[in-house]
Amino acid sequence: MVAPVQKDSLTDYQVALATYLRITSPIAGMFTGNEIKPNPNARSIRVPDIRVDDYIVDADIARIGADHYSGSEFTGEWKNGIPPIFWREYSMSRHRSFGFTVFDEQLRFSPIKNIVQEYTGRKMQTTVLRDHDKYCLLAAVSGHMTGKLVPRGGTDVPGPVTAGANKIACTGNAADYKWIAEPGEDYDNQIQPSFATIKGMYLDDTNPLQTLDALSLLFSDNWFDSNFGNNERFLLITSALELVFINYLIDKGAGTESAFDLLKNGDISGAQANGYLGTLKGSWKLVKIHPEFMPKVYTDANLVVDPVATSATAGRTLRQVAALAAYSNAVQTYEHFSERREQDGGTRFKGTEYVQDFSYDIWVIDQLSEGVVPLFLPDTLDNLQIVDDSFDYVAAKVAAARAQLTPYPSTYPLSGPNTELSTPEWFHAPYNNTTNLNATLPVQKAGDVAHDNG
Repeated sequence: MVAPVQKDSLTDYQVALATYLRITSPIAGMFTGNEIKPNPNARSIRVPDIRVDDYIVDADIARIGADHYSGSEFTGEWKNGIPPIFWREYSMSRHRSFGFTVFDEQLRFSPIKNIVQEYTGRKMQTTVLRDHDKYCLLAAVSGHMTGKLVPRGGTDVPGPVTAGANKIACTGNAADYKWIAEPGEDYDNQIQPSFATIKGMYLDDTNPLQTLDALSLLFSDNWFDSNFGNNERFLLITSALELVFINYLIDKGAGTESAFDLLKNGDISGAQANGYLGTLKGSWKLVKIHPEFMPKVYTDANLVVDPVATSATAGRTLRQVAALAAYSNAVQTYEHFSERREQDGGTRFKGTEYVQDFSYDIWVIDQLSEGVVPLFLPDTLDNLQIVDDSFDYVAAKVAAARAQLTPYPSTYPLSGPNTELSTPEWFHAPYNNTTNLNATLPVQKAGDVAHDNG
């Protein structure tokens, strides 16, 4: 699933960051839509589409009226020869950045000698990469075309369910965010949020693999005339759902050699990898992702996603996306790392400041939106209970990691908006004291003859 990096006109540093993204991000390279020609300098991209009529007549009476638009002299119904052009608009809306300062003294005495590279990598992992992956899945399941996703603030009613959502990478929870309009290309113009229609489906608790049959028929019925091959469809699942599939196959094949082989050798693959089972009936390629990255969205009673709903919206329910069935061409992504900006402290301090910008976005191709089907857990669970438990377990791990200020005790690779400050305290304001030295040790010499009382 790792996509190549376009290297034209990029610096080595930008290529390195883009390569790191494609290796570590489960989303980069997953979607292959190419309808949109992104432009990082534009706020929106417009894609033309036409709707032709299917009016047809016998060739012997094929005429167009004298003024080219009226009906022919025989039928009076000949259609306009110029079909209407409809502009579908997509916006470039996601621009994020992170920064940090490294003092020369920290650099000199740090036990990690490549501290700048290490810190950059870890900051990328917990900020822009996590934001990229979770935003992309949330926006894709929401059917995003235009509009900017912003965190809910203290004055919003209802407010966010995650404290400090405005200071951390995207949580993936629609209850933490709202879609707003963006500035347009022209003065006093704006781009309102717009979305393709996304309709979900319940996973079958009694026969988990039966869901694949329903998906196969749905996709076949929707795309009878498309050029999409079945090899371009995939099912994004978690390890728990993969285990449910394996256990069901073992039960169905009870007493057979193949079932015994699964029971003996069956395994769940890495948290971000192709599924152990490979491809299942209907050419569904299993792709794994960690439960943390699966979004939560509001839906109506028919499982149609409502991207602008809140907890106050009547008839809407916040649901955890347990899996995602999609055609890779139905969604398009775009990523661009700017060159890193850095500035020497000069006379202000001994050290260097770093800022890294990252632009990216994801769009559901309007005409292909039926190729994105989120799968939800039913209200009553038995076989799928471990899937629900997995999401609850990871949510608790995420909350604990965000709450702590140091690398201990949680080792989950996530941080909150704050950590403990560097020690000693003279690395940060007011730069004149520290509580991390042993005050009981006597000061014997000041290091200068004038102050040498020995």
